[in-house]
Amino acid sequence: MTAMTRPQQTNWLSFPPRAGDGGTSARPLPASNRFLNRDLSWLRFNDRVLEEAASASVPALERLRFASIVSSNLDEFFMVRVAEIARLARRFPLRRFPDGLTAAQVLAQIRDHVLRQKGRQAEVLQDIFRALDDASIRIYVEFPAGHAALDSEIRPRIPEVRYVLRRSTEPVPPLQSERLHVFVRFPGEYAVLTIQEREQRLLELPSHRSVRRFALVERWLAARAQEYFPGREVIEAFPFKLIREADLRYRPDDEETLEEQIAAAVQRRSKAKVVRLEVDAASYSEGALFLATALGLDSAGLYRFALPLDLRTLASLLRLPGYRKLRYAPVRPRVPPPLRKASAKRIYDLVRERDILLHHPYDSFEPVVSFIQRAAEDPSVVRILHTMYRTSRQSPIMEALMEAARRGKRVTAYVEIKARFDELNNLRWAEDLRKAGVRVVRPMGGFKVHSKVTQVVRLEQGVERAYTHLGTGNYHPSTAKQYTDLGLLTADTGIGLEVAAYFEALRRRGGPGGFRELLVAPDSLHRQIIRLIREETRIQRAGGRGQIIGKMNALVDPDTISALYEASQAGVRIDLLVRGICCLRPGIQGLSETVRVTSVVDRFLEHSRIFYFRAGGAEKVYLSSADWMPRNFYSRFEIAFPVKDLALRRFIRDVILHLGLNDNVKGWVLRPDGAYERVRPGKAMARVRSQEAFLKLAEQGYRRTILEHRVHG
Repeated sequence: MTAMTRPQQTNWLSFPPRAGDGGTSARPLPASNRFLNRDLSWLRFNDRVLEEAASASVPALERLRFASIVSSNLDEFFMVRVAEIARLARRFPLRRFPDGLTAAQVLAQIRDHVLRQKGRQAEVLQDIFRALDDASIRIYVEFPAGHAALDSEIRPRIPEVRYVLRRSTEPVPPLQSERLHVFVRFPGEYAVLTIQEREQRLLELPSHRSVRRFALVERWLAARAQEYFPGREVIEAFPFKLIREADLRYRPDDEETLEEQIAAAVQRRSKAKVVRLEVDAASYSEGALFLATALGLDSAGLYRFALPLDLRTLASLLRLPGYRKLRYAPVRPRVPPPLRKASAKRIYDLVRERDILLHHPYDSFEPVVSFIQRAAEDPSVVRILHTMYRTSRQSPIMEALMEAARRGKRVTAYVEIKARFDELNNLRWAEDLRKAGVRVVRPMGGFKVHSKVTQVVRLEQGVERAYTHLGTGNYHPSTAKQYTDLGLLTADTGIGLEVAAYFEALRRRGGPGGFRELLVAPDSLHRQIIRLIREETRIQRAGGRGQIIGKMNALVDPDTISALYEASQAGVRIDLLVRGICCLRPGIQGLSETVRVTSVVDRFLEHSRIFYFRAGGAEKVYLSSADWMPRNFYSRFEIAFPVKDLALRRFIRDVILHLGLNDNVKGWVLRPDGAYERVRPGKAMARVRSQEAFLKLAEQGYRRTILEHRVHG
């Protein structure tokens, strides 16, 4: 086993043109014409989510959920990406991204885009409130003087609010990120009020004439600030929140253990550098500028909107009983019929007979949970291997692993403690697993283990046989109901041996290599994806028919994009389903004429990764936890695993990919300039909503598909 080192990668700040074998036949375009900026592309994805919130065809409470997702997405974007770009602007002011922009230019364009996006969000939210009001759910957001009756209902129900009063010459007190605060300015003084619990900012009032009523606490506090400070002249008062950077800045080679560093760094997040101050006010004011300056921000870090802050708490209204017409119809994920009554032994018989594909959330995640739970109880099981990136606080899978260890089975788990925002939960699970006797592999330092894989080894007639589950999404029962993902249960010997070798590489902290079935990062995934793309290019140039279909969350890697450009110039047909960031420019003459990029944004978050290559008719299909991004290729342990069963390959190609690419209800098409436009069905075209179609297929047991007579039928 070789020592683990980072492979060479293209400098992402200055991508050079490819030369030599396989070079482009057309004159290379300037970088600004070859690549779209990744961060501006992400903001356009958030625009598409916002358009779901704006759509009158979406039920009103679901529209509110999409509006809240826009806000939480944007907060995380500032915590991570804007903070990183700001550091680059300070350290490398002259370096450029692959699209030709400097970090400072990117920050300026981000601000312009966010201002437009938040302005649009304010308009959309007003429309949503009107729709909810029509449905007898009223949210009070304005509190003009003279509403004594409403004030008398709100005042005794106000939750705990703490405040600090200071002179204008004194510094701002320590403020927690993402909490809601109210700034109040007096002559020569100011105060900061803080709502201690985020969930309490949405105050429910007694119903009136069958109308459920709610009030935003921070707006009422700002409107009635004078009540809290009698005898002082209130010049202005407004709610605000601040966002701090989320970079943990741990040091893999430090004397402290990585676990200790991560735990300490998570605690430091509450004091990290502020990257954005957002105020809820009708106009910029002296108080807002004072607050920004006191927090160390220039005007570019100050955002002002007449828009309620932190919409995540408003999304709690989705849990209101009743109001069925204001939500999507509930989804009941289906367990494939042969698996519904399968005993512990029977499930192994089924998997030995043929591979089983699960398409979540249309297919239930319960078979995956059951697969691990039954392995814990099965006396024939001798070993269980598992990777965990994110999971729930109460996880049946983690409980099953601990039970297996208590029963004397050898259980090995890799728990990724560097999963951003889940660090403390994962640290807790790692400790609980250790206490139960599970062998928890030490963290990988600068690398993250992002693969989703579980292997169960049984002793059958004196011979060990491996049963493996590989997936595109996390072992998280809750998100498995919200994200679209694929999972494969297989007893394939070749895959089983390589998965075991992969775990051994994790255990020894060595670079995984020498795989034939699996494409594994950081060793070979990037190289093999480039090789597969170039093989389609070679076939096309030799007179054959090259074809590539890719489904992923993000397409960023410059080398991969350049290989796709070369394939397009050769005439290879390329269809890409990219949910979020896409740095490739499709449809440019002489560069990407045969490339079409589609994005589907619907009730479930598109999360599965599928890589299809026609391969001269042999058709190679890989499923993966990895996007085509430098971080997935070089900084993470990832797996792309083959779908070897012909029927499953055809189902993925002809159903999952086909419906996604032809979605003319929730689909968007990327234009060469980086903008997206909705796909509209023509007058003679059938209406195709891919997620709706997948639900119906699962409900009907996959009748009239190639899976009808397999385990799903």
